[in-house]
Amino acid sequence: MTRPADFPELLDYAFSLLKSGAWISSSSCKICKHTAIPFDMVDFNKSGDYDLYPGGLSGIPVVYHRCEECGFIYTNFFDNFSPEWWGKYIYNKEYYSTIDPDYESARPKANASEISEVLKGKSEIIGLDYGGGSGLTAQLLRERGLLFDCYDPYGRQEVSPERIGRYNFCTASEVFEHLPNPVETMRSILSMCQSDQLTILIGTALSDGRITARNRLQWWYVAPRNGHISIFSKKSLGQLASMFDLVYAGRVGSTHVLSRRSSIDSVDYKFALWRTKLTKRLKRFF
Repeated sequence: MTRPADFPELLDYAFSLLKSGAWISSSSCKICKHTAIPFDMVDFNKSGDYDLYPGGLSGIPVVYHRCEECGFIYTNFFDNFSPEWWGKYIYNKEYYSTIDPDYESARPKANASEISEVLKGKSEIIGLDYGGGSGLTAQLLRERGLLFDCYDPYGRQEVSPERIGRYNFCTASEVFEHLPNPVETMRSILSMCQSDQLTILIGTALSDGRITARNRLQWWYVAPRNGHISIFSKKSLGQLASMFDLVYAGRVGSTHVLSRRSSIDSVDYKFALWRTKLTKRLKRFF
């Protein structure tokens, strides 16, 4: 885990933020631009483990703001991180071996299985797995006969130039909680997709009912060491969708269905997603 003695430049960076007063000042919400107040502070090493700090404290504080209007919770700590710092402090060897061991294989396989079931019987799908890491999910979907590409800003980028602007189905599984700028990411996704027929499946957990003024950021999902820096409420995710003329059609579990206003497929996709998740649970039960 990160220790100040090992990474003095990160500690200096944290103190520079503290000295500037940015942490203890209200800021403009990254989603709706309303006032977001400093809400709580956690240690940099807080992870999604059962005891939250399996590797001990780093001594580096990370402050999260909460929007008073839409409920979006976020930290500005990582806004100025360079790609090198992301790789050094978050997505390093320890991340893949200990922090999120399902990233490389288990999760892509599970995602591919679920997506292929959701798309069963759907024709003319041109799919994009945004934030797909190594590209394994897209690869497995192609092996199942689906036309699917992967685009990850820090990983695999196998988007074909001739498909830019033609994608009509997009998945972003466990991506949006990692974004320092969700609005720009949504803009990037839509720049590659069709302007009329489009469905987007976003996999991320919501804060509703989990984060309150009483328990603050005790929820494991708020975890800087996991790269969980943007925590959505239902209202803030709906707000993000409406900014781009998308309809938030609802969720099944932690998977959310967004679609173009001209698309009529959102209800079908939501039902297919519900059916797939229910079947998976029944198989696990029996």
